[in-house]
Amino acid sequence: MVAPPFFPTSSASGPSGRLARPASRSAPTSRLALLVLALALLAGSVLLGAPGARAETPPPGLGGFLPGNLITDARMFDGDAMTRAQVDTFLDDKGSACRLGPDGAPCLKDLTMNTPQRPATAYCEAIPAVSSASAGRIITDVSRACDVSPRVFLVMLQKEQGLVTTTSPTQKKLDEALGFRCPDFLGCDPAHAGFAQQVYNAGSRLQEYGDPGQGFRYQTGRTYTMQYSPYPFCGGGTVTLANRATAALYNYTPYTPTQTTLDAGSAAVADDVCATYGNRNFFRLYSQWFGTPNGSSASRYPVAAPMGQTPSAPFTDVTYGNSIFFTEIAWMKFTDRSTGWPDGTYRPLTPIARDAMVAFLYRSAGSPDFTPPATSPFRDVSRSSSIFYKEITWAYSEGITTGWADGTFRPLEAVNRDAMAAFLYRADGSPAYSPPSRSPLRDVTRSSSIFYDEINWAYDAGITTGWPDDTYRPLTAINRDAMAAFVYRMEID
Repeated sequence: MVAPPFFPTSSASGPSGRLARPASRSAPTSRLALLVLALALLAGSVLLGAPGARAETPPPGLGGFLPGNLITDARMFDGDAMTRAQVDTFLDDKGSACRLGPDGAPCLKDLTMNTPQRPATAYCEAIPAVSSASAGRIITDVSRACDVSPRVFLVMLQKEQGLVTTTSPTQKKLDEALGFRCPDFLGCDPAHAGFAQQVYNAGSRLQEYGDPGQGFRYQTGRTYTMQYSPYPFCGGGTVTLANRATAALYNYTPYTPTQTTLDAGSAAVADDVCATYGNRNFFRLYSQWFGTPNGSSASRYPVAAPMGQTPSAPFTDVTYGNSIFFTEIAWMKFTDRSTGWPDGTYRPLTPIARDAMVAFLYRSAGSPDFTPPATSPFRDVSRSSSIFYKEITWAYSEGITTGWADGTFRPLEAVNRDAMAAFLYRADGSPAYSPPSRSPLRDVTRSSSIFYDEINWAYDAGITTGWPDDTYRPLTAINRDAMAAFVYRMEID
């Protein structure tokens, strides 16, 4: 995804509406292992021992990855690297299984469109108007005009939207083909939407991003702490940019992969908001399709991520290394799901109260527009008595909480683990679910728990793992650190 000029770091937005449906519990990695993995990611550790200490096969297409030298200038800025016929043949081959999309969008191998005349600029030569230009013609015309390799465009089309090998294209993906002026969670700038527009603007911007005279954030020859992800708490690694091409790529996609992301090869890292894949996938795809982009040996392994720095503390009482739920609490802070106390603390081992639990869920739903009623549905909740009056009445209106039979909500009462499961289940829209006849949690039975279905749903969804002794302890109050973990697991899959 292309970043805006000068690339101000922004906090990732939360989803709107219902909480995201969690992934199935069938994932092979245990939750404890994922937590350990997340903490290792945040440390940004690289190699444990000398490069020869590991004998594994390099992840596909990643042997020789160097964070400061993603691609040489010669390979990036080579507008004649492929002919139009070669690009069209490449698209035919890689997209051989592609068929017309469900919305009528064509595959790249079948795409034709009229392209406008484009005048010469400081970064690209003039391009004539063309009727019924193929994707190969569009790419190679821009490649020659802007002196950016067609191979780079093909790789970026794949890493941004998967358009080269997709079997079912969509018009949206074509319109956002290279992510240019298409910020996360928003649509593309209409002036830059469309396949031909995306290719041309990306080509021009790659030249511009590499120009040291333009003053963009990343410059050749300089050393930076490059963030691992949009989340500041993930930290970053020290990267020295070897050339103009690499600077251009980081200006286009301003994150560097962690070692764990590199070790995953072509796969995603489960439950990891610190993993970003853009520059990893650029290097991997280029290597697989056209040979190593930076001239290093493809057999070189392990691949190396930059050494990380200690992540920033989200709260004064939650610092890196002092909480097994550091990642989850930091994520809550930097996505505005939790603000903590005015004194800068989070109080992770304090049981979470019912009013604060509802506030978490309201923010996780994107803080939807809601006008609270003049009269509360609960006799112990009023505008004057509760700072979370809006959130509590919203939860009631959404069916997330029903309160007690006596008409109370009991806002300052601690949330037990069984009620927590019920809150999350309802916040996810009460999805269809068939619970097992016998729970894997030995202290949860139909006769002992009114929330039998909800607890087992949370377990099957991987939101809770229970204790090592296979108990759930449904009537135990849940602490604020564990609550952060539950909300995190609800949204990160």
